Amino acid sequence: MPKQIIDKEKILKVAFQMVKANGFEAVNARSVAKKIGCSVQPIYSYFTNMESLKQEINMQAMNFYNEFIYSRADYNNILESMANANVAFAKYETNLFKLLFFQKLNGLNSFNDIYEWIGDKEATRQLATKLGLSEQKIKEVYIMLIVFTHGVATMIATGGANISDEEIASFLKQGYNAFLKP
Repeated sequence: MPKQIIDKEKILKVAFQMVKANGFEAVNARSVAKKIGCSVQPIYSYFTNMESLKQEINMQAMNFYNEFIYSRADYNNILESMANANVAFAKYETNLFKLLFFQKLNGLNSFNDIYEWIGDKEATRQLATKLGLSEQKIKEVYIMLIVFTHGVATMIATGGANISDEEIASFLKQGYNAFLKP
């Protein structure tokens, strides 16, 4: 039988799946090695420590998050659909949501920083044109919607609420419409 090749991509794939299933707390060098069927040596040959592995998993999780959000985006109702997708991510990919959003995010010291990190500038421009509002007004609505949506998503991800998708969509629509008012 040929010797199993353990490469960085395999380690990341296994660790990412472990995070999705059980959260990052369940991931350590021994648990990843056990899942792969090897010693910890290959893991530490690609990653100097668990923090470096976590950083790579974070990048992979952010890419997964973006794909999740944009695959559900309705460009006729872009911000509203993205808000719904964000809550769905918290509900259906809870461990990844916690990994991405339940940690200190260095460099985010204002709501504008949050917008720059996660906001979709093209969606802001398109919506401003569509609604005949300034980009600044849409940016303000976007920021309020991010904060509002994150609150709902956090309630869902922590198990604090078990709200139906329909009720969430209705509630987010009400918030979005309220934020649009002058």
